[in-house]
Amino acid sequence: MRKPVRFFLLMAISFAMLLPAWSQNGKFTLDLDQWAAANKTLMRTVNNGSWSQNPADAPSDEELAYMLRFACETQTAVNWNEYFFIVVRDPVEQEGIIGHKTWPGATSPGTVTILILADQAADPANHTTPYNAQSLYMQTTMSYFDTGMACGYLNFAAHTLGYSTHYFASASGSTITPKDPSVTYGFGAYNTPNWDISKFVQGKNYMRAWGFPNPPAKFPVEGNSIMIAAVVIGKPDPTVDAVSAVTDHARPQNWAIWDPQTPASPQAEAPAPAAEAEEDATSAASEY
Repeated sequence: MRKPVRFFLLMAISFAMLLPAWSQNGKFTLDLDQWAAANKTLMRTVNNGSWSQNPADAPSDEELAYMLRFACETQTAVNWNEYFFIVVRDPVEQEGIIGHKTWPGATSPGTVTILILADQAADPANHTTPYNAQSLYMQTTMSYFDTGMACGYLNFAAHTLGYSTHYFASASGSTITPKDPSVTYGFGAYNTPNWDISKFVQGKNYMRAWGFPNPPAKFPVEGNSIMIAAVVIGKPDPTVDAVSAVTDHARPQNWAIWDPQTPASPQAEAPAPAAEAEEDATSAASEY
Protein backbone atom coordinates (compact mmCIF):
# COMPACT_ATOMS: atom_id res chain seq x y z
CA MET A 1 0.00 0.00 0.00
CA ARG A 2 1.35 3.43 -0.89
CA LYS A 3 2.33 5.54 2.11
CA PRO A 4 -0.06 8.47 1.40
CA VAL A 5 -2.97 6.02 1.14
CA ARG A 6 -1.87 4.21 4.29
CA PHE A 7 -1.54 7.53 6.10
CA PHE A 8 -5.08 8.68 5.31
CA LEU A 9 -6.38 5.22 6.20
CA LEU A 10 -4.62 5.53 9.57
CA MET A 11 -6.21 8.94 10.06
CA ALA A 12 -9.64 7.58 9.23
CA ILE A 13 -9.21 4.70 11.66
CA SER A 14 -7.94 7.10 14.35
CA PHE A 15 -10.96 9.38 13.99
CA ALA A 16 -13.28 6.36 13.92
CA MET A 17 -11.79 5.23 17.23
CA LEU A 18 -11.70 8.64 18.88
CA LEU A 19 -15.10 10.05 17.91
CA PRO A 20 -17.12 7.52 19.97
CA ALA A 21 -15.03 8.55 22.98
CA TRP A 22 -16.46 12.07 22.77
CA SER A 23 -19.62 12.11 24.87
CA GLN A 24 -22.65 14.33 24.44
CA ASN A 25 -21.74 16.44 27.48
CA GLY A 26 -18.52 17.53 25.79
CA LYS A 27 -16.15 15.43 27.87
CA PHE A 28 -13.50 13.22 26.35
CA THR A 29 -13.87 9.73 27.77
CA LEU A 30 -10.86 7.99 26.20
CA ASP A 31 -9.24 5.93 28.97
CA LEU A 32 -5.57 6.92 28.78
CA ASP A 33 -4.65 4.53 31.60
CA GLN A 34 -6.05 1.68 29.56
CA TRP A 35 -4.34 2.92 26.40
CA ALA A 36 -0.98 3.17 28.16
CA ALA A 37 -1.35 -0.33 29.62
CA ALA A 38 -2.10 -1.74 26.17
CA ASN A 39 0.82 0.08 24.51
CA LYS A 40 3.67 -0.26 26.98
CA THR A 41 6.26 -1.45 24.46
CA LEU A 42 5.17 1.22 21.97
CA MET A 43 5.69 3.95 24.56
CA ARG A 44 9.08 2.72 25.79
CA THR A 45 12.38 4.02 24.44
CA VAL A 46 13.79 1.79 21.70
CA ASN A 47 17.20 0.44 22.67
CA ASN A 48 20.15 1.45 20.51
CA GLY A 49 20.75 -1.33 17.99
CA SER A 50 17.12 -2.43 18.02
CA TRP A 51 15.75 -0.18 15.27
CA SER A 52 14.34 -1.64 12.09
CA GLN A 53 16.81 -1.43 9.20
CA ASN A 54 13.98 -1.26 6.64
CA PRO A 55 13.61 2.24 5.11
CA ALA A 56 9.89 1.51 4.67
CA ASP A 57 9.53 1.54 8.47
CA ALA A 58 10.60 5.19 8.71
CA PRO A 59 7.70 7.67 9.00
CA SER A 60 6.58 9.20 5.72
CA ASP A 61 6.58 12.94 5.09
CA GLU A 62 2.80 12.95 5.55
CA GLU A 63 3.09 11.20 8.90
CA LEU A 64 5.86 13.55 10.02
CA ALA A 65 3.73 16.55 9.07
CA TYR A 66 0.91 15.12 11.18
CA MET A 67 3.21 14.67 14.20
CA LEU A 68 4.78 18.11 13.90
CA ARG A 69 1.47 19.90 13.37
CA PHE A 70 0.20 18.36 16.59
CA ALA A 71 3.44 19.21 18.41
CA CYS A 72 2.94 22.86 17.45
CA GLU A 73 -0.51 22.88 19.09
CA THR A 74 1.05 23.01 22.55
CA GLN A 75 0.39 26.00 24.79
CA THR A 76 3.54 27.98 25.60
CA ALA A 77 4.41 30.88 27.89
CA VAL A 78 3.25 34.17 26.35
CA ASN A 79 2.78 32.11 23.17
CA TRP A 80 6.53 32.45 22.62
CA ASN A 81 6.60 29.10 20.75
CA GLU A 82 10.38 29.01 21.05
CA TYR A 83 10.74 25.53 19.54
CA PHE A 84 11.74 24.70 15.96
CA PHE A 85 12.04 21.17 14.55
CA ILE A 86 14.24 20.05 11.66
CA VAL A 87 13.74 16.53 10.29
CA VAL A 88 16.78 14.66 8.91
CA ARG A 89 16.04 11.53 6.92
CA ASP A 90 19.39 10.59 5.33
CA PRO A 91 20.91 7.66 7.35
CA VAL A 92 24.48 8.96 7.03
CA GLU A 93 23.46 12.41 8.26
CA GLN A 94 21.50 10.88 11.14
CA GLU A 95 24.55 8.95 12.25
CA GLY A 96 26.60 12.13 11.95
CA ILE A 97 24.27 13.83 14.43
CA ILE A 98 23.85 11.26 17.19
CA GLY A 99 27.12 9.38 16.78
CA HIS A 100 27.42 5.62 16.60
CA LYS A 101 30.77 5.58 18.38
CA THR A 102 29.12 6.51 21.66
CA TRP A 103 25.77 4.84 21.02
CA PRO A 104 26.07 2.07 18.38
CA GLY A 105 22.87 1.58 16.43
CA ALA A 106 21.30 4.82 17.65
CA THR A 107 19.88 5.44 14.17
CA SER A 108 19.22 3.29 11.10
CA PRO A 109 17.87 3.45 7.53
CA GLY A 110 14.46 2.82 9.14
CA THR A 111 14.50 5.97 11.30
CA VAL A 112 14.39 9.74 11.03
CA THR A 113 16.22 12.06 13.41
CA ILE A 114 14.66 15.37 14.40
CA LEU A 115 16.80 18.24 15.65
CA ILE A 116 15.00 19.98 18.51
CA LEU A 117 15.92 23.66 18.53
CA ALA A 118 14.89 26.44 20.90
CA ASP A 119 15.14 30.21 20.66
CA GLN A 120 15.55 32.43 23.73
CA ALA A 121 17.88 29.87 25.34
CA ALA A 122 21.28 31.02 24.04
CA ASP A 123 23.47 33.42 25.97
CA PRO A 124 23.47 36.95 24.45
CA ALA A 125 27.03 36.45 23.18
CA ASN A 126 25.82 33.49 21.10
CA HIS A 127 22.54 35.09 20.01
CA THR A 128 22.45 37.18 16.82
CA THR A 129 19.21 39.12 17.31
CA PRO A 130 19.44 41.35 20.41
CA TYR A 131 17.18 40.43 23.29
CA ASN A 132 14.67 43.13 24.21
CA ALA A 133 12.95 42.59 27.54
CA GLN A 134 10.38 45.32 26.83
CA SER A 135 9.07 43.33 23.89
CA LEU A 136 9.41 40.11 25.95
CA TYR A 137 12.17 38.76 23.66
CA MET A 138 14.61 37.57 26.29
CA GLN A 139 16.79 34.70 27.43
CA THR A 140 14.59 32.52 29.58
CA THR A 141 14.46 29.02 31.02
CA MET A 142 10.85 28.88 29.82
CA SER A 143 12.24 28.05 26.38
CA TYR A 144 13.26 24.64 27.75
CA PHE A 145 9.89 24.09 29.40
CA ASP A 146 7.93 25.16 26.31
CA THR A 147 10.05 23.04 23.98
CA GLY A 148 9.63 20.08 26.32
CA MET A 149 5.87 20.54 26.16
CA ALA A 150 5.98 20.47 22.37
CA CYS A 151 8.14 17.33 22.48
CA GLY A 152 5.53 15.66 24.68
CA TYR A 153 2.90 16.37 22.03
CA LEU A 154 5.27 15.12 19.32
CA ASN A 155 5.89 11.93 21.26
CA PHE A 156 2.19 11.23 21.70
CA ALA A 157 1.47 11.89 18.01
CA ALA A 158 4.26 9.47 17.04
CA HIS A 159 2.84 6.80 19.36
CA THR A 160 -0.65 7.13 17.89
CA LEU A 161 0.77 6.35 14.45
CA GLY A 162 2.57 3.26 15.72
CA TYR A 163 6.06 4.76 16.03
CA SER A 164 8.48 4.72 18.95
CA THR A 165 11.13 7.24 19.93
CA HIS A 166 14.54 7.66 21.53
CA TYR A 167 15.54 11.11 22.79
CA PHE A 168 19.13 12.29 23.11
CA ALA A 169 20.08 15.27 25.25
CA SER A 170 23.54 15.30 23.72
CA ALA A 171 25.11 14.58 20.35
CA SER A 172 28.49 13.03 19.71
CA GLY A 173 28.47 12.61 15.95
CA SER A 174 30.97 14.05 13.49
CA THR A 175 28.52 16.49 11.87
CA ILE A 176 27.37 18.39 14.94
CA THR A 177 30.29 19.20 17.21
CA PRO A 178 30.59 21.66 20.08
CA LYS A 179 31.73 25.09 18.92
CA ASP A 180 34.07 25.06 21.90
CA PRO A 181 36.12 21.82 21.84
CA SER A 182 36.75 22.10 25.56
CA VAL A 183 33.04 21.82 26.29
CA THR A 184 31.95 18.26 27.06
CA TYR A 185 29.08 16.99 24.91
CA GLY A 186 28.24 20.50 23.72
CA PHE A 187 27.22 21.86 27.11
CA GLY A 188 28.72 25.08 28.41
CA ALA A 189 27.94 27.35 31.32
CA TYR A 190 24.62 26.59 33.05
CA ASN A 191 24.16 23.60 30.74
CA THR A 192 23.46 25.84 27.75
CA PRO A 193 24.08 23.78 24.61
CA ASN A 194 26.47 25.14 22.02
CA TRP A 195 26.50 22.65 19.14
CA ASP A 196 27.43 23.71 15.64
CA ILE A 197 24.20 23.17 13.69
CA SER A 198 25.19 25.45 10.80
CA LYS A 199 24.98 22.60 8.28
CA PHE A 200 21.25 22.34 8.87
CA VAL A 201 20.30 26.02 9.12
CA GLN A 202 22.85 28.09 7.18
CA GLY A 203 21.25 29.85 4.24
CA LYS A 204 17.88 28.14 4.75
CA ASN A 205 16.15 31.31 5.97
CA TYR A 206 14.07 29.35 8.49
CA MET A 207 11.92 31.66 10.60
CA ARG A 208 10.54 30.94 14.05
CA ALA A 209 7.16 32.60 14.68
CA TRP A 210 5.47 33.75 17.89
CA GLY A 211 1.79 33.07 18.51
CA PHE A 212 1.23 36.78 19.09
CA PRO A 213 0.93 39.71 18.39
CA ASN A 214 -1.08 39.87 15.21
CA PRO A 215 0.60 39.55 12.77
CA PRO A 216 2.93 37.24 14.71
CA ALA A 217 6.50 38.33 15.36
CA LYS A 218 9.15 36.27 13.54
CA PHE A 219 12.83 35.71 14.25
CA PRO A 220 15.52 33.94 12.20
CA VAL A 221 16.34 30.43 13.34
CA GLU A 222 19.94 30.79 12.19
CA GLY A 223 22.00 32.59 14.78
CA ASN A 224 19.25 32.54 17.42
CA SER A 225 17.89 29.02 17.91
CA ILE A 226 20.17 26.42 19.42
CA MET A 227 19.89 22.65 19.47
CA ILE A 228 18.89 21.38 22.91
CA ALA A 229 18.14 17.75 22.03
CA ALA A 230 17.37 15.32 19.21
CA VAL A 231 14.83 12.55 18.84
CA VAL A 232 15.05 9.43 16.71
CA ILE A 233 11.69 8.10 15.46
CA GLY A 234 11.01 4.73 13.87
CA LYS A 235 9.91 1.19 14.61
CA PRO A 236 11.74 -1.62 16.42
CA ASP A 237 13.32 -4.41 14.41
CA PRO A 238 10.48 -6.93 13.93
CA THR A 239 12.95 -9.79 14.39
CA VAL A 240 13.78 -8.60 17.91
CA ASP A 241 11.50 -9.54 20.80
CA ALA A 242 9.17 -6.59 21.45
CA VAL A 243 10.00 -6.48 25.15
CA SER A 244 13.78 -6.72 24.84
CA ALA A 245 13.82 -4.15 22.00
CA VAL A 246 12.80 -1.39 24.41
CA THR A 247 14.05 -0.13 27.75
CA ASP A 248 12.78 -1.67 30.97
CA HIS A 249 13.30 1.44 33.09
CA ALA A 250 10.65 1.99 35.75
CA ARG A 251 7.90 4.56 35.38
CA PRO A 252 7.54 5.74 39.02
CA GLN A 253 4.39 7.57 40.11
CA ASN A 254 6.05 10.84 41.15
CA TRP A 255 3.09 12.99 42.10
CA ALA A 256 0.90 14.04 45.02
CA ILE A 257 -2.34 15.89 45.69
CA TRP A 258 -1.44 18.28 48.49
CA ASP A 259 -3.69 18.50 51.54
CA PRO A 260 -2.57 20.50 54.61
CA GLN A 261 -4.49 18.09 56.85
CA THR A 262 -2.72 14.99 55.55
CA PRO A 263 0.08 13.70 57.80
CA ALA A 264 3.58 13.28 56.45
CA SER A 265 4.13 10.29 54.18
CA PRO A 266 6.13 7.32 55.48
CA GLN A 267 9.86 7.36 54.84
CA ALA A 268 10.56 6.46 51.22
CA GLU A 269 12.32 3.19 50.51
CA ALA A 270 16.09 3.36 50.64
CA PRO A 271 17.79 3.52 47.22
CA ALA A 272 19.23 0.36 45.74
CA PRO A 273 22.86 -0.40 46.62
CA ALA A 274 25.39 1.19 44.29
CA ALA A 275 26.35 -2.18 42.84
CA GLU A 276 22.77 -2.78 41.68
CA ALA A 277 22.33 0.70 40.27
CA GLU A 278 25.67 0.86 38.48
CA GLU A 279 25.38 2.59 35.08
CA ASP A 280 27.47 4.86 32.91
CA ALA A 281 26.68 8.34 34.23
CA THR A 282 27.05 10.10 30.88
CA SER A 283 24.80 7.64 29.05
CA ALA A 284 22.19 7.74 31.79
CA ALA A 285 22.05 11.53 31.77
CA SER A 286 22.12 12.17 28.06
CA GLU A 287 19.68 9.73 26.52
CA TYR A 288 16.19 8.76 27.57
